[in-house]
Amino acid sequence: MTATLRPEIHIATGAADDRRALSFAMEGARDITPMVLGVIPFGLAIGASIASSSLSAAQGVASAPIILAGAAQISTIQMLDAGVAPLVIVLSALMINARILLYSASMAPWFSSESLGRRLLLAVPVIDQMHFTCVPKFEQFDLSARERRAYYAGAGTWLVAAWLGSQAIAVTIGAAIPDAVGLRIAAPLAMAGLLAKSTVGRDTIVAAGVAAVVVTGGVGLPFHSSVLVAAIAGIAAGTMYHRRAS
Repeated sequence: MTATLRPEIHIATGAADDRRALSFAMEGARDITPMVLGVIPFGLAIGASIASSSLSAAQGVASAPIILAGAAQISTIQMLDAGVAPLVIVLSALMINARILLYSASMAPWFSSESLGRRLLLAVPVIDQMHFTCVPKFEQFDLSARERRAYYAGAGTWLVAAWLGSQAIAVTIGAAIPDAVGLRIAAPLAMAGLLAKSTVGRDTIVAAGVAAVVVTGGVGLPFHSSVLVAAIAGIAAGTMYHRRAS
């Protein structure tokens, strides 16, 4: 009789685990929603830039999932439109996105038990918003590997869908988007939201302040590397302050 119950128990346990994973996925999507609302105007701005450039709609929209980072994508679009040499474009995009290596390094330990193929898939949506949403959650709560994966997948799926969708909409309606919408300040608003999310202590406030000064003063650096330099400077400043205050 015990043997006949085992399959039923296994099925019930599996169904409960699936429901729990779905719950964490929905929680991840919910937690990242405020940041999604911040990136949608940025996505619309990039879509409008694609529509007004010499690039075809297909080329522009394809750049979103390939690059999956606003600053690098809009810089790439502008340089392609201006006829800049391909090597310079690639180097510039890599320099702008180099900060993502820092995010990947901080998130990698949480997924160390996953297979290589799954880790490569999970690496796709690693951008600012994912880091600032998922890392605090993982640090504060003792989640299982499946729960972390579900939370991360829920947040990443919603963020990427909104990002790609907003660009596709803007490319479709193109010039119909009025200037009054304020898309030119979309990127600063999105970054301001990230800044507010990340400044939770004095050391992070110091890091954010130094990074803001450096990124502003380094606008003319080669290959658009001001973001990377600012990130490194901010991390160094925050670390030094933390050590002195300890």
